[in-house]
Amino acid sequence: MPTIEPLTLTLAELAERWNMTPQQVLESPRALPMYFYFDGLVFDFNDKWHRANGDAGVLQMLEQHKTRLSTLEIDLQRQTMHKRGLLKLTQWEEALSDEELQSQQAEADRLSEEIPRLTEQLKQRRDERQRRVRNGLLRAAPRTVADIAKRGQARFPQFAYMPYTANKTEGDTAIADGAVVALEDGFPLKEFLTGDDLVAAMVDVRAAEDGAA
Repeated sequence: MPTIEPLTLTLAELAERWNMTPQQVLESPRALPMYFYFDGLVFDFNDKWHRANGDAGVLQMLEQHKTRLSTLEIDLQRQTMHKRGLLKLTQWEEALSDEELQSQQAEADRLSEEIPRLTEQLKQRRDERQRRVRNGLLRAAPRTVADIAKRGQARFPQFAYMPYTANKTEGDTAIADGAVVALEDGFPLKEFLTGDDLVAAMVDVRAAEDGAA
C-alpha cells in the first residue's frame, strides 16, 4: 500500500530529512517558503478601509454630523417658536430671516439623510471585516524567517503573504495569492513565532530535492 505523504513538514522534520540543523535550513541558499498557522482576520495590505482604524475618518464625520444636527434642531425649534411669539430669544441669540431659516432647514435635512447612510456604511464594514477570517497557513515574510534563524524567535508578525489556495473561502476571494496581508485579532494570542511554528509545503520540498538531484 503506497505511503501517503503529508502536505507539510515541520522545520524540525525538514532539517532531519536534509541532515541539517533548523538554522541551516532557514539560512540555506535553497531556503524554502516557510509557513505558520494563523487563526484570525486577514486583510489585503492595500485595503485601508477594512483594516484596523480604517473607519476613523467616517466615525469622526458621523459624530460631527450628529452634533451639528442636534444644534440645528434646537436652533430651528427656538427660532420657530420665537416667530410665533411663543419664545423670547436670549441676548446671545439673533433672530434669523426666512432665508436663513430655510438654509438651516436644508442643512438639517441633508444631515438627516447622511447620518443613516454613514451608520449603514459602518455596519457593512463591521460585517465585511468578520468575513475576512482565516484559519490556516500564511507564508512568513523573509524578515520573520531571518529573525527566527538568527535569534530563534521573531515577534508575531503583523504582515505575511497569502499562500496559493486551491479552494478559497469567502474571506480569501478578495485577496490575491501571494499578496501582502495584514493580520489582526489572532487567536490564541502569541507574542512570538519560533522555529516550532514553521512548516514547509511538501510540494516545495519535492521541487527543491528534484532540482538538486
